[in-house]
Amino acid sequence: MLCRSLRAPRLRYNNELWLLVQIGPAFFAPSPDRMGPRFVTLAAVFYAALFLAAAVLGVWRGRDAFALGDPTLFSLSVGVVTACGTVALGVFFYRLSPTMRRLSEELAPLLVDGSRRRDLILVSVFSGAGEEAFFRGALQPELGIVATSLLFGVLHVGPDRRYLVWTFWAVGAGFLFGFLYEWTGGILAPMSAHVLHNAAMLLLWRRSRRKRSRALGDTAPGETSRGDTAVRREG
Repeated sequence: MLCRSLRAPRLRYNNELWLLVQIGPAFFAPSPDRMGPRFVTLAAVFYAALFLAAAVLGVWRGRDAFALGDPTLFSLSVGVVTACGTVALGVFFYRLSPTMRRLSEELAPLLVDGSRRRDLILVSVFSGAGEEAFFRGALQPELGIVATSLLFGVLHVGPDRRYLVWTFWAVGAGFLFGFLYEWTGGILAPMSAHVLHNAAMLLLWRRSRRKRSRALGDTAPGETSRGDTAVRREG
């Protein structure tokens, strides 16, 4: 009994990207309003803290953790093209893997059902910008691409083996974003790719859930009729 009480608490996997990254603030946001205004506020605070940590590490080591890369237009273009590829790859793997489809069904009520497009986009911007500034801008110059990518993946773990597919995806994403950082010399390319991937996957996920629900003649998942009206008006 004592051993059971001392056992480490079970981790909960919260995926804001659907296939890519874990949402740190989700550990603190009360259910069921995971993607409401309170969650967006917590996300802003959480990722602002990552920005601050990146700035502190940069000053300490004498580096510019927020260097965008040169030329800027080229870096931005690389990020946009990369995001198109990762979104297409994510949709392909989702359709290919029954495990990923089952996990998405479990996570949807916490992440996209009843959410507003504005909130999903804001969280995507906060997470992509904060994580890239910290992992690529601050850590990668010190630890190298391999260690940083593995650390990025390790921090995106799940409660059981089914979630390993997303952990491995995060490791792969870490290497990809790390390569973009090295190639362009700054965080703009990986940051834009990360943000656009986050937003696209969440919005596509939300759209597919609502479309399927309407096809079945039901109220959108996680919403009452009144709530659905409000979501349509605001989102």
